[in-house]
Parts: sequence; structure tokens; C-alpha cells
Amino acid sequence: MRALIEIVIKVFAAYLALSTVGNYVPLAFVPGAWSGPNSPNIGYLTAGVLVPIGIGIILWLRAPKISKKAFSTETPGPIIPESGIVAAGVFLIGVYWLIRSFSVVVTQLSAQAPINYGWCVVLILSFGLILGNNVLAQIFRKLRTAGTNT
Repeated sequence: MRALIEIVIKVFAAYLALSTVGNYVPLAFVPGAWSGPNSPNIGYLTAGVLVPIGIGIILWLRAPKISKKAFSTETPGPIIPESGIVAAGVFLIGVYWLIRSFSVVVTQLSAQAPINYGWCVVLILSFGLILGNNVLAQIFRKLRTAGTNT
């Protein structure tokens, strides 16, 4: 189980870093991207790109330690409950959307166009997913078991 957790963390980290590269590299090859009135501020663009890539690299390198803390095979313990798996999934989704929306908002700050406030809402909602993952897992359990005697 620990190896599976480590692989899932590494896949998430790779996706986070590589999707960021895939989203921003084409912008560098647009004619006139680095000159003119609509050119991005290099500091904001760098922050918007390096934060997701940096967190992806950190997650990749720390995956063995994270998986060891999440699931220890040395001591026998209870089977991981369904609510724990749902809470972990909601937490990872929240982390993904937090990093992605932070990257977009920071990049938009450098643009001379108006800011898309929808990404600001996503940034706030991602905090709710991260901090309220146990509550959402309980809601999921109640919805899943609605109408049964369990």
C-alpha cells in the first residue's frame, strides 16, 4: 500500500510540473510575447511558473517520506476507512487547484488586461477543500449511505 501511495504522489507531482510547462512554454513562442504594451512582467510570469514546478519537484522528492507517514507497514494498524481515502483525495484536489489558481492569478497580475476574478474564487474555494476535507468526506459518506441501514 505504501508503494501505491508513493506512486500516486509522484504521478500528481509530475502532472503538476509538466502541465505547468505545457501551459506556459507555448506562450514564449508567440510573436511579440516579450515586447510591446501587452508583454508580461517577467517576475510575475516566473513566479506563476516556478511555484507549481517547485512544489511538484518537492512532492516528487518527498514522496517516500510522505507515503511512509501516511501508511506505515512496520506497525499493524486498522484498515484505512473510506472516509480517510475520500478526505485525502479531496485534500489533493484542493492542493492542485490552490497551486493552479495561484499560478494563474499571479500571471494575470502581470497582464495589462482585466483580472479574471473567477480564478480568485477558485483560489478561495481550494482553501475550503484543503481545510474542510474531513467534512466533505462525512457528507460523501452520508450521501452514499442514504436510504440504507448502515
